[in-house]
Amino acid sequence: MPFGIIVVKWDNRLGAVLEAKYPEHIRTTDDQIMKIYTAHAMGEAAAGFMSMRLGNLNVASYYSGFDINYYVALLLTLEENAEDYEDGLAEVAAKIFSKIENEEYKAELEDLYNKLTRFPTLNEEQKMAVILSDPVRLNIIERLIEEGNTTLADLETWLKHKLEVKAIDIYSYLSPLIKNGLVTTQWVEGLPSQCVFLIRDVFIARVPARVIVKKAKSGEMSPEVASEYLDEVKNFFRDYVISPEDTELITKILSDPDAYDVLVALRENILPKGEIHRILDKKKSVVDSILSAFDKAGFTMDLKINKKTYSALKTDVKIMTFFPEYLVEQIGQQYNDQIKPPRMLLWHLKALRDSYPM
Repeated sequence: MPFGIIVVKWDNRLGAVLEAKYPEHIRTTDDQIMKIYTAHAMGEAAAGFMSMRLGNLNVASYYSGFDINYYVALLLTLEENAEDYEDGLAEVAAKIFSKIENEEYKAELEDLYNKLTRFPTLNEEQKMAVILSDPVRLNIIERLIEEGNTTLADLETWLKHKLEVKAIDIYSYLSPLIKNGLVTTQWVEGLPSQCVFLIRDVFIARVPARVIVKKAKSGEMSPEVASEYLDEVKNFFRDYVISPEDTELITKILSDPDAYDVLVALRENILPKGEIHRILDKKKSVVDSILSAFDKAGFTMDLKINKKTYSALKTDVKIMTFFPEYLVEQIGQQYNDQIKPPRMLLWHLKALRDSYPM
């Protein structure tokens, strides 16, 4: 179990400076924070993840690169595997680096740390949601869906302009996308910057709650209750349209461990609304808040059964990746129109071929 997180910046006059930490009682020495920074700098000062041991201290650290010159380090016991936190730390670091200028991240550090400590226990669905819950990363995916490929320099310039910032750690946003097989990068002869290629697309949407629908149709509910439930589901999906706002809502639910626990429980059965917290062994206030948010967003509905109120999952959620066949035609069009360097396009076709599911 991690026991703390620190945020450190490089000051040209003072050296490595501790900017923030959680919890407040943890202690690190100037020598330790300097050694972590030096380890990043010795690695050609490349942005990215690193793990190391300093005596009895086990460290997982993510560095921004020279433009921002910060690192975020998770402090672990010696028994833990620092690599288990790599994707989660990249996500947390991206959030922190985006709020460095006004120091807004300091008010969020406790919450970010608590979510990070649970990252190794998340399943693949949750981890993908964590990666895609960041709006900047979703913007990158949307641009690559539109263009298929770009250079790292162009992508960084575009993001700076879109976010209206002077510096951005592009690697902290790309690293989880690369590690999880959505994007790949490649140096292409004749181009001054690495190229970024989309090799898998993502589907994020609401879907019917399969198990609950089956229960309603099989007679496990009374005819009146089943009819009420199925009518609500049909009405919802008759008008449902995937939107960026709904995508953000879905990834937020899947990436929140407590909300996800409630969702999983409701996937299997309708449950008495006032008893769910006991079933899940969670605080009533936490579960009530989640159920309220679910109701407001149309994920759940109330059903009256024997004078008791039950919560039923009206819409489940789905997140999955798939091979982007449409890019093959898009690349051919880009080649014919001569709007992208031929070598870049050939490399993209090769990357798609190598990633094609056999």
